[in-house]
Amino acid sequence: MDAQQNKARKCLESDSISVEQDSAPTTCCQEVVMDPQLWSFFPEDLVDRVLAWLPLSSIFRLRAVCRTWNIITHTRGFVELYALTPSSKDAWILIFADRGYRVVSAYIPTQNKWHNIPLSFLPFDISDVTVAGGLLVFRLHEANGGSSVCVCNPVTSSWRKLPPMLGGWRDGLLGLVIDKQTCAYKIIVRSNLASVNSNGAVLRTEVYDSTTNLWICTNGLEDGITTGYAYCKGVLYFMTWETRSGVYGVYAYNLEQGTWSKVHVPIPDFMTCPHVVECQERLLMVGGFGRRPHFVTEGICVWELQPPTRDWVVVQNMPEGLFRDLLNNSSLLSFNCVGHGDRIFLSNRKTPRLIVIFDCADNSWQWVNSCVSHDLHPMYSWFSYYPRLDAAL
Repeated sequence: MDAQQNKARKCLESDSISVEQDSAPTTCCQEVVMDPQLWSFFPEDLVDRVLAWLPLSSIFRLRAVCRTWNIITHTRGFVELYALTPSSKDAWILIFADRGYRVVSAYIPTQNKWHNIPLSFLPFDISDVTVAGGLLVFRLHEANGGSSVCVCNPVTSSWRKLPPMLGGWRDGLLGLVIDKQTCAYKIIVRSNLASVNSNGAVLRTEVYDSTTNLWICTNGLEDGITTGYAYCKGVLYFMTWETRSGVYGVYAYNLEQGTWSKVHVPIPDFMTCPHVVECQERLLMVGGFGRRPHFVTEGICVWELQPPTRDWVVVQNMPEGLFRDLLNNSSLLSFNCVGHGDRIFLSNRKTPRLIVIFDCADNSWQWVNSCVSHDLHPMYSWFSYYPRLDAAL
């Protein structure tokens, strides 16, 4: 046992610790007195094991107990130990509530609770944040007017700049893809490359590969891409709004081939706020539908893309009662939507206290009352997030 772990043992011996415990029928705060004489005999090699079984949301509070415990939770041994416990399988939904990205609210579905993760360790003047797996990627605006792509692990409070892109920044980040087994990742960005045959620039798609620490350049896409994407079976899917035709569309980017293609979208008479999401390797589209000429949203539908034919098939409509609650007495519905494991989470942008959940495994709907920890910005974004202490940069 190294010196840091011995210090951790002393932290257990030194003080009484007050913790919150649940008691029926109400929740109250009780004091648990840790007898120094008793805990002084606690085997040193079990200290880390006890700490490693705490939920990840408790690790943030654990770090504030003493400097030694803060250091231990960042050591390689503790990270490897934590990866073997059930707590490491937590899955959260992240909401960036403010424009400055100084704090992120994490919703933990298994507990129906919110937890704030401070991001004060990140530099100022960042934008275009996206999340996948246990990592967060963002654009850093440099003092010289340029941009850098950075990657971050929020739970370890670590971040770094990636090598410079081959071209200039264009339209923001497209996506982040992480291999769940190896933790290797790829970042997809649009860029402008100087044209050899003219004075202009050519739009390209650049891909950063963490295994090579290099950017590669592939074909570009002229049409604009809306916020949000879904990754399914090696392909990134993006919802788009085609200004020339005035309709929604879906574009697909094959990471292995580096090519773009268009996916036909079944457009109802009137469609609002469509999203593409991935659930257990199924590509789904969620959107509101209605009828002209009043442009009133009448319901929300879930479609699934059939791989062989690339046709969209209706999975199920949201029950009218849930839809009315989600609509919140508004004639136009704007909602956030994220695929998370085998479920889809939806919430009204203006009143995110009610979360509607669609279970893709059994095609069932449910709702939960969720109290957000603070006021959200009207343009807040949702991300599916799997926090990992061992997510390497």
